[in-house]
Amino acid sequence: MIAFGPARGERLSARGNPAARDLLRHAVADLPSNTNRARSWAKAARRWPLGPQTELLDAYARVDVPVLLLWADEDPLFGVEIAEEAVDLMPDAQLRVLPGTGFLMAYDDPVGLAREIAAFCV
Repeated sequence: MIAFGPARGERLSARGNPAARDLLRHAVADLPSNTNRARSWAKAARRWPLGPQTELLDAYARVDVPVLLLWADEDPLFGVEIAEEAVDLMPDAQLRVLPGTGFLMAYDDPVGLAREIAAFCV
């Protein structure tokens, strides 16, 4: 619970949006009373690969559908270079970088996010 406390939400937002606190608060609200969910989260966290999953790089070339990669330019963990590498490997992919956004892009720039999705779907 400490790793995902409400204060973490603001740090996932490049603009420090206080509403992001509520997102994490609601996401983990029932973990103390729901042991099955808590165990499931813990199990998933233990099994999640720690390093890059390089085997996926070969699979990207086989993605045969249009792909929109929306990327945050201020995410300290996942730099734009990762998306640039991935988009180059997919035959029908577009990369859109939302300026001034962090991991929680919808909290930093909801209008920009909606605009990019709408433009892609047309």
